[in-house]
Order: sequence, then structure tokens, then C-alpha cells
Amino acid sequence: MEADPDTPSPAMRAALSVIEAEHRGFATVLHALQRHLGPVREGRQPPNHDLFGTILAYADTFMDRFHHPKEDEHLFRAVRTRTAEADSVLLRLQHEHANGPAELRGLHESLGRSRNGTAGEVAEFAGRLEKYIAGQEAHMRLESGTVFPIARRVLTQADWERIDEAFRGNSDPFFGA
Repeated sequence: MEADPDTPSPAMRAALSVIEAEHRGFATVLHALQRHLGPVREGRQPPNHDLFGTILAYADTFMDRFHHPKEDEHLFRAVRTRTAEADSVLLRLQHEHANGPAELRGLHESLGRSRNGTAGEVAEFAGRLEKYIAGQEAHMRLESGTVFPIARRVLTQADWERIDEAFRGNSDPFFGA
């Protein structure tokens, strides 16, 4: 009896489950940033430097050093070998992955200037952080709304097994494996 082509394989389900869980965890972190940024943006309180610094370090440590490289090396590469349909989207996403560490360094520097800074320096940090949050949310929507459906359609069982194996080793420092 052949497997139903519309039924996801266990490897596909497992790989996408890990990737989507990592996205949900990062979305939670972005939401926390947004929630704590509101009072700063409104001038009701100064930035909580420890909190913002910790969350930005998480984005750098986990998302930019583990999650994004695995997407680039395993998921995106596999999709490229099966179709050119997603090439422009993958190029954009990989460009955003490559620019992420510099964007975070800029945010850390802006956060540092806001510590004893002027209202303008606090506003600059808040604006940069809002832009970062919006960009990351749009990035994840593009992956889940465009790349994942194409991957589901074109990748083979062997592709999904390699992707699952690569992502299975991730252990999110905030949210666990």
C-alpha cells in the first residue's frame, strides 16, 4: 500500500514541528519586547537594560547562530535543489539572515547609548527595536506562508529526514528542545 501523497511523512512533521516551535518561541520573545517597549516609547519609564539586553542576546545566540544557519544550510538548500520557484524569496530571507547579527549589534549599541542618554537616544533605540520586531515578524510570516508550503510540496522523504536530523539537535535556551 502506497503512502498518501497528501499525508505528511513523520520526518516532515517532526522537522516542521521543531522549526515552527522555534518560530513560536521567538514570536513570544518579540511580543515581550513589544510589551516592554510600549512604556518606554510613551516616556513612562526608561528602558530596562537588563531585560532588553538579555532578550537581544537570545536573538543573537539562538536565532542567528543556530536557527537561521540551519534554515539556510538545510531547509533552503533542499528547496533550491527541488525547485526554482522560491529562489527570490529564499534570497531575500538569506539576506535578512546575513544582516541579522549587524542589526543586533546596532540595537545593543543603541540600547547602551540610551542608558544615561537623552530622550532622543531613548527614542532612537525604541524606533530601531520596533523596526527589528516588525522585520522579524514579517520574516517568519514569509517563511511559514511561502517557503514551508513549497517545501511540503517539493521535498522528498530523504530531504525531510536530513532537515529533521539537523534541527532535532537544537535546544532553545529559553523554551527548551
